[in-house]
Amino acid sequence: MHPKVTQEIVDTYSDIGVAHVPNAFTGEWIAHMTKLIDDTVDGLRAGTIEFGPHETQRDVEFEDHDGYVRLINLYNRVPEMNALIESCDCAEIVADVIGSEEMRPWVDGTFLKEGGAEETATPWHNDECLFPLRGHHSPSMWVALTDVDRDNAPLKTLAGSNKDPHRYVSSWALEGSVAPPNFHPWDELLERTAAPDADIRVWEAKAGDMIIIHPKTIHASLPRTAGKEGRRIGFSLRWIGSDIRYEFNPTAKRSPFQDSALLREGEPIPEAVIPVTWRRNDHNAAAE
Repeated sequence: MHPKVTQEIVDTYSDIGVAHVPNAFTGEWIAHMTKLIDDTVDGLRAGTIEFGPHETQRDVEFEDHDGYVRLINLYNRVPEMNALIESCDCAEIVADVIGSEEMRPWVDGTFLKEGGAEETATPWHNDECLFPLRGHHSPSMWVALTDVDRDNAPLKTLAGSNKDPHRYVSSWALEGSVAPPNFHPWDELLERTAAPDADIRVWEAKAGDMIIIHPKTIHASLPRTAGKEGRRIGFSLRWIGSDIRYEFNPTAKRSPFQDSALLREGEPIPEAVIPVTWRRNDHNAAAE
């Protein structure tokens, strides 16, 4: 395994659906990624950067209000960010934790929080409810780009929810869609997190730490404490690994990836749709 991945980390991920990998990224990498994000946000605010529609990639989403910035789908639209991810060993770290033989970056999100408004806290949810995928190898790799202590909106998770046999009908589900029988109501997810015996874990992190979240794991964030100085930046990248198969999800909003004529129900995602960027066999051969 990668030197930063221990058996304890692997076992924790399997048990509760979350892995915390300390010092996964260098200070230089963090500084470079933070500058790319800041430059992009500044450009979007000033109107000097625009991301138009793309034939094969999801549109960039930019939300900016009340000390909260949410940026989605930058990875494949900012070449420097793409290169920065591929130049580090994060794919290998995630692959070792989840047990995958290959990795493909899929969709990213950047969350910058400076204010203390309650509404900037990320609400309870899990990721797979809106995925057109089946399998366990589609985790979210969350990177702390700043120190994230208890007062700085750390992630929180419902331990063991990674083992749920069912999915949920997301509150963001496609309007008018009919969910399959194995999808449970969203209210049930919220009730589970509010239960007196809910095993809620809070994940404080240092800048450069990686937190890997299973696609079924129910998670959220605490709000920033009012008056907290500085800011909190988290960068999230979702991966697709070797056990993932395409599965039509009627509740998922459409995207260029989902509309590809190359997709086949129950089969792996073709590389022409989402390329593989890391393979274990290739990595081992290069190391020999």
